[in-house]
Amino acid sequence: MSWDHGYFSAASYTCGAYRELAPAWLDFAALLKGHQSPRSHEGDAFCYLELGSGMGFGLCLLAAAYPEGQFTGIDFQPDQVVHSRRLAQQLGLNNISFQEADFLNLAANPGPLAAAHHYVVAHGIATWISEPIQAALLELASAALRPGGILYCSYNTFPGWLAATAFQHLADALRQGRAHSGQSLKDAAQRLTDLLASSEAPSALALAQPSLQGKLAKIPTQNAAYLLQEYGNEGWQPLYVAELHRRCSVHKLRFHASATLPENFLDLLPANVRPTVLAEPDPGLCQSLQDLAINQSFRRDLFLRGFASSTPGELRQRINRVMLRLLEAPSVKSYSFNTSFGQVSGSAERYVQVEQGLAHGARSFGQLLEDTGIAQPELAKIISLLLHAGRVGLDRSACADGHRARHVNDLLLALILDGRPYGHLVAPCSGGAVDFSLVEALILDGQRRHLGGQELERHLQEGLAGLGRSLQGPADERVSAFTERQPRLQALGVLP
Repeated sequence: MSWDHGYFSAASYTCGAYRELAPAWLDFAALLKGHQSPRSHEGDAFCYLELGSGMGFGLCLLAAAYPEGQFTGIDFQPDQVVHSRRLAQQLGLNNISFQEADFLNLAANPGPLAAAHHYVVAHGIATWISEPIQAALLELASAALRPGGILYCSYNTFPGWLAATAFQHLADALRQGRAHSGQSLKDAAQRLTDLLASSEAPSALALAQPSLQGKLAKIPTQNAAYLLQEYGNEGWQPLYVAELHRRCSVHKLRFHASATLPENFLDLLPANVRPTVLAEPDPGLCQSLQDLAINQSFRRDLFLRGFASSTPGELRQRINRVMLRLLEAPSVKSYSFNTSFGQVSGSAERYVQVEQGLAHGARSFGQLLEDTGIAQPELAKIISLLLHAGRVGLDRSACADGHRARHVNDLLLALILDGRPYGHLVAPCSGGAVDFSLVEALILDGQRRHLGGQELERHLQEGLAGLGRSLQGPADERVSAFTERQPRLQALGVLP
């Protein structure tokens, strides 16, 4: 087998940023289930390793948001490592490095990586690589973690991916030894769609896999780079949760919690399946029942290399210190949240109470307990749902370096305006990133040039045209929407 071990290496991956990978988010998710953070306090120094760091964009954003951290990214695709190193240099980041390496070699000899890291993350890697490489990934993750450290591992799961296995199998068969291409995947999607027949006279496949047609319909409109990285790997193999957890346990990695926060509250499950899941005393089997009940397709699991047990009083003290802040939270009539458990609704009065408590600045979890009178378990659930919805964020303003982050954002804005496919800026006060589009970058650039009215709208349209893009919707509405958003971006330290 070649150097890529069957992983799709003919093209680079997309540039993304994922809030669940932020150290503060990982700490909070672990704390919900009783594990104390590998850091004593927010702002303490730490070491962070990403296995399969891709284009390095998300890791660079974290390095900018957490100047007290030392970040290392490892990827075996040389083009992606080149991009990552160049981006870190362009942004002036001195607390991050990228290494081109193979998991098999590193697992056999982790060297200075061994037992050095508070956090290890592997986003979207585990079920896209062959089993020997996956075993090396988990062995390396375990070796790299300090005792009490946290591993984040996200992966595709059954039963939610069962329908898509038919498409992946056909696409793999049709390529006949040739490399996958975006067109080959679309051809496979069309052939399989034809095999579903019609809604009036569905085929046996359509009846057996009723969700397949919806998945196939999305493929022609999806990003080609994503499709190739999703389906073009010889090792592509979603797993049932019990099997992935078993493989992790071989390497001293114990499942602890979900970085998808609502999944830590099983009482949020739909009423028609909740009793069966909650009645299961075995934690591992309970996770299997949960996934089967909701047709789970993707998990963001946290594993520990050693559990830091605490007294109830110690955990209360720890969670009471967690700082929170209001994010971009427009007024709503009702509070309903999209989760993997389905639509979850709550008492508007309680959610409004919490958001009003944060309306005038950051507050600790303990202060919100006193302000609202809500019991701690219920407040933890409310906060988790608000975090999940992006209405509330974790607060790092006391230890954030706003000047450094805004300097990085100015450099990112220049790269976005130059045509780089980046869609986020650093948010130092929340310890993460915010979505930021090319349209918003052009509007901000026009404002900084003191343009307004029709001049600003023309600047926006001409800037998009210069990059081969066009504006969706009226220009004045986009300008107005961004102007309304600016105060919140300033409060997060994204903009001055």
